[in-house]
Amino acid sequence: MTSMHDVNMIATGLDHPEGVALGPDGMLYAGGEAGQVYRVDPNAATVELVTSVEGGFMLGLCLDAAGAIYVCDAGTATVHRVAPNGDVEAWCASAAGGPITCPNWPVFGPDGSLYVSDSGPEDPSVVQGRVLRVPPGGGDADVLDLPPLHFPNGMAITPDGVLVVLESFAPTPRLVAVSENQLEVVAEFPGTVPDGVACTVDGGFIVSSYYPYHVYRIHRDREVELLLHDANGTAFPMPTNICFYGEGLDTLAIASLGGHSLSTVELAVTGAPLHYPAR
Repeated sequence: MTSMHDVNMIATGLDHPEGVALGPDGMLYAGGEAGQVYRVDPNAATVELVTSVEGGFMLGLCLDAAGAIYVCDAGTATVHRVAPNGDVEAWCASAAGGPITCPNWPVFGPDGSLYVSDSGPEDPSVVQGRVLRVPPGGGDADVLDLPPLHFPNGMAITPDGVLVVLESFAPTPRLVAVSENQLEVVAEFPGTVPDGVACTVDGGFIVSSYYPYHVYRIHRDREVELLLHDANGTAFPMPTNICFYGEGLDTLAIASLGGHSLSTVELAVTGAPLHYPAR
């Protein structure tokens, strides 16, 4: 049984990391609140600054097969593409011809499409969130034909290709699946602010909660189990995004906006492989 005693810290010295993602090279990648993008070796527990964007505030990120990093920058309202050498280009700064409010989390689908959650204003009374699809090569994004979302946040693609999205500020915060332009409730998290989600190989999910400081497992039958509760905020304060890593994808990395490191814990379930499209 997983407990808080199993949680370890690695990669100290990060600047309040919100996002964490596994690269095709086995490295972990994270962002910082002053526009930093970091490369983390989880075995050596070393941190390398890949780049920094002036005025940036990096949230979620993902990678392609060449090791380029696609990172949501809430500070400049842009999705950047960061080459492995640190060169930065704007990949997407608009949707349907208009501005993006808060690009939050990107995820690649099996067909190479890049989906991005545009959370909208950080105001629980405003429901203006969207999911965007960025075309190959970048540029103006399409907006999925969905009802307005209540601060869409972390996203993932299931092994069978279904997009799932967390609505952090819904009256009852929830994880929903997108199917034929409709939303299907997968799980609910009353009294929490769910933030990050990762798929498990058995058809379930792991969800991190920004507040309280929780990590949940959603089983295949949709039963919700509380795995970890950091009562004092000493292991993962304000946990945001999560990802599986390691040779067997059996270790979970947890990014904490309220801290300066990544936390890791081995779980009794393995993560689903990610999509790394060629570019």
